[in-house]
Amino acid sequence: MKSVLKLYFTGFRKSIVYLLLLITLFICIDSSQAIDRFELGKIINTIPPNGPFWKYGNVVMRRKTKKAGMSPVVFSHWSHRQHYTCRVCHVDLAMSMRSGDTGITRADYTSGKYCGACHDGRVAFSVKESTNCDRCHMKEKELQDLENQFNAFASRLPLTNFGNGINWSDCLSNGLIKPVKSISSANIPMSLPDKLRNPMKLGTATARSDVSFSHEDHFAEMDCSNCHPDIFSIKKKGTEDFSMDRNIFGNFCGACHMLVAFPMNDCKRCHTSMSNISGV
Repeated sequence: MKSVLKLYFTGFRKSIVYLLLLITLFICIDSSQAIDRFELGKIINTIPPNGPFWKYGNVVMRRKTKKAGMSPVVFSHWSHRQHYTCRVCHVDLAMSMRSGDTGITRADYTSGKYCGACHDGRVAFSVKESTNCDRCHMKEKELQDLENQFNAFASRLPLTNFGNGINWSDCLSNGLIKPVKSISSANIPMSLPDKLRNPMKLGTATARSDVSFSHEDHFAEMDCSNCHPDIFSIKKKGTEDFSMDRNIFGNFCGACHMLVAFPMNDCKRCHTSMSNISGV
């Protein structure tokens, strides 16, 4: 009898362990957008003042280029952002906002998909021309050229101390850049509902650091589907696990505000009532 009970409780303990493992697995799946600590460390090293302005927001793609023996592709958000809003690439052209999700191949873009939709020799330089390879697959010389181009571009725009040093919100509101919102007549952006035009006040653990969130500012460059439902659930209490830690590791706001949009060390851009932080 004792041996039977021992086997029973041993099996019960194993079941509990398996259950806990499954719960952990589901939590990991739910947080699949999060970046690991090593990747976070690399990002922090590029955020000014640790890194130069021109590098912030650049996406370096080397998974497939390394196998092909080519230099990595360096995609600069700033050079595209002056011409197109975020929704053009991430809605019209169906490029995922998560690293590695889209899996772009040469066959894709030479057939007119993804980058090839604009880089066709008419709108922008053609991806089919072998003489243009080093315009994306950048070596040291091309990286220096990219830095020079950025410095010339940024010199005429309103500045900030964070991100890539450009105040993109001011650029838009003052008409210094006029990016198009769609390149397809089949994907005309919807209008922002009137009820979302006023900024939202979001409570935090510290009353003096409430967050002011503007749908209108984000909608100027994005689409509802960029955030909902993948990044932010619109279900009631769908963001109960929202926290600064999760943001920093690339969830929620951090999906953009640690990689492309102004980084999360620019505290007062969101926590406007904070009194112990200096900011722009």
